[in-house]
Amino acid sequence: MFESYIDVRTWLENFIPQVWTKQELGLARIRYLLKLLDNPQDKFKSIHVAGTSGKGSTAFYIARLLEVSNVPKVSEALGTRDTLDTRGTPKVGLHLSPHLVDIRERMQIFESSKFENELMPIGRFLRLFNEVGPIVEKIKKDKFELTPSYFEILVAASFLYFAQEKVDWAVVEVGLGGRLDATNVLQPELCVITNVGLDHTEILGSTAEKIAFEKAGIIKLQVRKVREVREVSKVPKVNQIGVSVVTGATGKALNVIEKVAKSKKAPLIKIDTQSWPKTLKSDAKDYLIKYYDIVRHRTQNFVLENVLLAVSALETLGFRVSKSSLKEMLSLPFPGRFEQIDDRVILDGAHNPDKIKFLIRWIKKQLTTDNLQLTKEKMSDVTGQMSIVLIVAFKKGKDWQKMIDLLIKNLQVKTVIATKFYAVTDMGRYQAVDPKEIKDYLDTKYKIQDTRYFNNSQQAIFSALDSSTLGTSELVLITGSLYLVGEVRTIWHLPSF
Repeated sequence: MFESYIDVRTWLENFIPQVWTKQELGLARIRYLLKLLDNPQDKFKSIHVAGTSGKGSTAFYIARLLEVSNVPKVSEALGTRDTLDTRGTPKVGLHLSPHLVDIRERMQIFESSKFENELMPIGRFLRLFNEVGPIVEKIKKDKFELTPSYFEILVAASFLYFAQEKVDWAVVEVGLGGRLDATNVLQPELCVITNVGLDHTEILGSTAEKIAFEKAGIIKLQVRKVREVREVSKVPKVNQIGVSVVTGATGKALNVIEKVAKSKKAPLIKIDTQSWPKTLKSDAKDYLIKYYDIVRHRTQNFVLENVLLAVSALETLGFRVSKSSLKEMLSLPFPGRFEQIDDRVILDGAHNPDKIKFLIRWIKKQLTTDNLQLTKEKMSDVTGQMSIVLIVAFKKGKDWQKMIDLLIKNLQVKTVIATKFYAVTDMGRYQAVDPKEIKDYLDTKYKIQDTRYFNNSQQAIFSALDSSTLGTSELVLITGSLYLVGEVRTIWHLPSF
């Protein structure tokens, strides 16, 4: 059926919905597909990660810490989620979305404990989809109303891959919201909700409370046997409790999550990640204090929440994180997030106002501490003086005007180059905001020295990097969308398909 990566990609894109509203969400399609695949999601232990910002990097850090932690391994002989027989380096699956460049980024397996980051071999990728593809086509023919979407097919393929490779654990990032997201077929060992902000409001709701309710939908009730011997009958008592939840949410959103957790009898671990004093007064203080020096001195605010939640997740499950593993993990880059891809070129896929705020804080920190890789003669020009050449593209439906406002008002922006991406999104094609619309907004509201627009994102990059126009004390910042970052990142790193 499929003979190349391009064959798979082209086929998948036929299942992208033509329209996307809340009515298109639901679990019936994914459940039917997984049933035909023999319910692979039930064959490994999982950690489910939701949230508005940082859920991808939090999932990444959890998976990497699991990889090098002394945690229980699932019996390969039985391959069931309830059978734990050994301890040691586990095999860990990681499901992320969206991908930057290569579909295989969505379904990775870590098992070497050497922090290698190699994608699935292309032959294995083709075998996987040559198994999934015919089943999807049969559904389309026999039960058209249950035809899965692009995202749902990729979720099912990830779960099948993890089950076939007998991963011990899978860390799974929610795609959109939580309650009706295709990943919510899992019965996880732990739920993580990073935070809640206003994003995807047209689908999830216009308030933090409504969005929090959707994200809290991953919290589940689970029946577990509690070995509590009674004096007379000596019969084990069966208690119905919920799956533990770790969250960094605050304010009204936290109130909603607390109510849902209480209704599901789910233990809730709240971590205030806004500052170290607040963190060390939170529910996780007893074990986070052990990592105080490492995390405080090796991270900045832009990853503090993600790292704290990752450590808390493992500790909540009863696993011990070694300080050496934590130090090594903190040195790992997460592609497309605060990534210095070249001398004075930064990529970050910030795609909502909260993420833009984190990015601004990171840029200011880098400039004031001379952390950017600059030649010695340029270093004298940097501190407090470096101006920004900003390259932006945004996905339709995002609050891109607010993101622009935050960047312009908080950074020394000299040039803005608006562009667009052509990458196919989970919600459809041609989802980028018209770059001329972005330029017109800038010209109307701000007096910027130089504004330009290009309909080709890589042309926009080459324009910014032109040595005849780029000054020695200027930083190129590319942001606004992960789809933009993925598209232009191929200038520096092109995967082998």
